[in-house]
Amino acid sequence: MKIHQIEQSSPVQDPSPRPELRALTGLRGLAATAVALAHFQNTIPAYSGTPFMWHNAVDLFFCLSGFTLSYVYNRETFQFSSYLTARIARIYPLYLVCLIAAGALYVWPSVVNPISYPVRTAVSDFALQLAMLNAWPVVGSGVHWDSPAWSLSVEWFCYVLLFPILLFQKASPSTSTRVLCIAVTTVASFFLFTFFYDDLLVTPQLHAPKSQWSDWVALARGVLGFIAGWAAFASFQKRDGLYLACTRFSTLIWCGVALIVLLAYCRLTNPHALIVVYPFVVLAATDPTSITSRLLGSKPLHFLGVISYSIYMTHFVVFLAAVDLFGPSATWPLAVYVILAAATAAVSVGTYFAIEMPARKAIRGIQRSAL
Repeated sequence: MKIHQIEQSSPVQDPSPRPELRALTGLRGLAATAVALAHFQNTIPAYSGTPFMWHNAVDLFFCLSGFTLSYVYNRETFQFSSYLTARIARIYPLYLVCLIAAGALYVWPSVVNPISYPVRTAVSDFALQLAMLNAWPVVGSGVHWDSPAWSLSVEWFCYVLLFPILLFQKASPSTSTRVLCIAVTTVASFFLFTFFYDDLLVTPQLHAPKSQWSDWVALARGVLGFIAGWAAFASFQKRDGLYLACTRFSTLIWCGVALIVLLAYCRLTNPHALIVVYPFVVLAATDPTSITSRLLGSKPLHFLGVISYSIYMTHFVVFLAAVDLFGPSATWPLAVYVILAAATAAVSVGTYFAIEMPARKAIRGIQRSAL
């Protein structure tokens, strides 16, 4: 089997990078595609307000990040400056481009007004988004012009403040304790989202949250998902009973995912229940011999994972451009949605090769020259 370095999180300082878990890259691609399609679906009048929305796949990203960073980095060679540079190189260039594009296409032309979204508030939100702080409670307002970017602000919190602590924290040697950690974090995330989530917080407007806890839901989802991924990695590292069960019954776990999705569409369960199974999906995908892992690691899905960050960050900007071009989405025929999906795919490939890769190499090159 050909060995590849993990592309999305490769550290500068590690002289012997671990082999890529290809199925996790493909899983990330499916998650990004699910977010984009769910955003588009929610703009179709016949499907607007359906229970299966875009929130669910974002929590898979948090879990994957906690697992992947724990897999790539180790406490013996960890250097915070190199780690932080790698994180900035990975996410910030495209984040900045999409922030400016969303502002130019949507916020400044049509949203900023003295009553619903004053200029002073918009300037403050822009500054906080530049620093990736606007999803942080107390500090930020929760508003994000490129709507999916709220999760990048949350990930930034996890990168800077949470992961360095988890990296040097020894996981419990007990399998039952790790299972309990995963259960508590995922159930807590489900509870907070179900009772306190307010979807208007992220939109560019003055808005009073429905609860004092609503401002904390985004950050809590990221932190809890990240910890669940870290605990899942500890299970993977020790090859414990949980890991063996997940890899042995990977097909059954995916059937559980399909069942939750079906029940959500039938309005028989809360779609956010998927968060409870995500750590087990990640563990199941670490077995390269299973049917599902081979499918996730196939060339098409692996490439989808490679460009997943571009899909995630650009699809909403492409949607905003389509609104400017074709008018309100309520009037769109099916052909426009086909064009929207094709344009998202093309833009994602283009931004990956034109922005993501060159910027990443340039930033890391600057760091190496400074050493």
